[in-house]
Amino acid sequence: MSTVVALVSKASAEAGEGRLYAEQVEHLYRLSRRGYVATAVVALVVTIAMWGGVEPGALLAWLAAVLAVTAVRYALCQAYTTAVPVRNPRRWARRFVAGAAGMGALWGVLGSVLYPVDLLPYQLLVVFAVGVVTIVAAVILAPLPRAFLFFLLPANLPVVASTFAMGETVHLFMGLMMLAFCGLMAGLSPLITDMVRESLRVRFENADLLERLAESNQQLRAANDRLCERVSADLRNGEALRETSQKFEALIDASPLAIVILDAQGRVEKWNPAAERIFGWSEIELLGKIVSWCPPGTEEEGQRYRSQIPYGETFSDVEAVRLRKDGTLVTISYSGAPLYNEAGAAIGVLTIAADITSRKRVERRLQMVHEITRVLAESQSIDEALPAVLRTIGATTGWVYGARWNLDSATGELRCSDTWCEAAPKLEEFAGFNRRSVQRFDRTLELISRVWESNAPVWIEDLAQEEGMRRAAVAVEAGLLSAIAFPIRIGTEFYGVMEFFGDAVREPDPDLMDIVHTTGSQIGQFMARKGAEQDLQFVATHDALTGLSNRRLFADRLSHALAQAQRYNRRLAVLFVDLDGFKVINDTLGHDAGDALLREMAGRLRSGLREGDILGRIGGDEFVVLIEEFAEPARVNEIARKIIDSIGQPVSLRGRQCGVTASIGISTYPQDGGDSQALLKNADSAMYRAKERGKNRFEFYSS
Repeated sequence: MSTVVALVSKASAEAGEGRLYAEQVEHLYRLSRRGYVATAVVALVVTIAMWGGVEPGALLAWLAAVLAVTAVRYALCQAYTTAVPVRNPRRWARRFVAGAAGMGALWGVLGSVLYPVDLLPYQLLVVFAVGVVTIVAAVILAPLPRAFLFFLLPANLPVVASTFAMGETVHLFMGLMMLAFCGLMAGLSPLITDMVRESLRVRFENADLLERLAESNQQLRAANDRLCERVSADLRNGEALRETSQKFEALIDASPLAIVILDAQGRVEKWNPAAERIFGWSEIELLGKIVSWCPPGTEEEGQRYRSQIPYGETFSDVEAVRLRKDGTLVTISYSGAPLYNEAGAAIGVLTIAADITSRKRVERRLQMVHEITRVLAESQSIDEALPAVLRTIGATTGWVYGARWNLDSATGELRCSDTWCEAAPKLEEFAGFNRRSVQRFDRTLELISRVWESNAPVWIEDLAQEEGMRRAAVAVEAGLLSAIAFPIRIGTEFYGVMEFFGDAVREPDPDLMDIVHTTGSQIGQFMARKGAEQDLQFVATHDALTGLSNRRLFADRLSHALAQAQRYNRRLAVLFVDLDGFKVINDTLGHDAGDALLREMAGRLRSGLREGDILGRIGGDEFVVLIEEFAEPARVNEIARKIIDSIGQPVSLRGRQCGVTASIGISTYPQDGGDSQALLKNADSAMYRAKERGKNRFEFYSS
């Protein structure tokens, strides 16, 4: 038996290590993307810096080899990304190690074959460049120490050997320092790897913990079901218990469940100590009276179950909300059965109730955590996800108002970006007040400032007692008496605050504060991830210089506009705009001035178009404009003239007044083409005709 247990434990450990190793490989490929860009940039900088100190042909060949290997490694990374799920992570790891070794060898070539023998500054540059890429590699290749070792040795040992080969004292010390550096990096790499592995292991452990929590919740439900079954069994034995009334009374008094006996008219005949503890009334207060424990609007529910009793019907495991003596609400699960006289007629009802308020609270919070996780996983944007998170937290934890304050890192101010509240005019007024407000970090007793300063949740039990909080009076006027707020963060990086207000004084709940603290980190991770995705999407679809749509995005929008035009029988026009005289300015004043001119022209074009018109840059000094839903061709003429007038205005570049003009070619749908390629081609042809006829004008396409 012990052998079987050992084998199972070993298999489980191996599975865990395999999962961890696969995650390390995925982490490695994910980190390496930016490293490829850094490698290409450093290689290019080294090539430019060493130009003239090393034979140019060899230097260019080395640069080409670096770029080629980088491209192959990037293609490998893309292949890994599309190979989901990854079935053999060790094979992918070997491929990555081979790429790292190849790149290390190329840096070794720089430090050996291309090592400048007589030029100490260039030697130092080579040593510095190899050191920089080694440090970057130590971070990026940390998930797989073997990859770093295969990069470290071929990249650094040739440089060390070349340095020692110089034979001078300074080279001796340089070589020793480089050996020490290699030793240091080789020693640090396992430490970084252990940190990465530990981080991944903690993440797996957290996932396992959530799974065990769900299992525990299931066990709790099963235990409750078993408890309810025992209660039902007690009811079935009611006749026997009635014959032994003394034992029955003792059982009622000792029961942890509330046991209430009502007569046929609903008056209390028995009210045990557990009922007193749960509902607050004593038995003396209620004997012979009808207890008013149904909240307003639910009286019919209680009457419906009481009306079943004379007909011999029973009910069990009914969940309901009831009032305590102090007016607060309690959630109970109750069962009822009729009591009969000797003639068999129903003369009353015995009700057994369990206080499940705490259990329901835990269930709602688990549901909240699961719902938040689902929303964050399925939402496509921050604006879609966070209002839903506000509603989820508020609705499941008993608050009536919630808001998200977003940090503007440029100004250091917090602004209210999302609100949620129950339907009430005063709450909506409070939401409007917050949307008009700005919060600053001023070390006051203001709720937002306290969260900002402590980077931890803050609970206010009674807003009426918060004299130092500026918004307290406004909140109390809106009927809000308590509040909780927690930071949205990743580690120590602060993104904003979520706050919730309640309509009653509410004591701090440590469990809820722990949950929202974790939720704040979860939301912060989501915001960081979505922000990075949006940045990548913008870079892929927009011109880096002007911020306009690039060729790809413009083509997509043109295709979509054509589909709409074909469907609804509309017209559209494509304007191909080329700047006359741009090359002269770019060549005489330099590329910086040319870039400034292009940005200025892009701004002028944007300001001269309608809100729905689409503007893009598809080449050096070439812009395209898409005009949809125009009534007459004269409207297109007007826009083209407006563009020519705007472009023709002088612009100041480096203290000089410069000027360019615009030649515009226009094609229209459906007259000049039925697809985007034809419209762009014909607009381009019309633009060249405008140039041939003197420039600074526009021409419509004509076949």
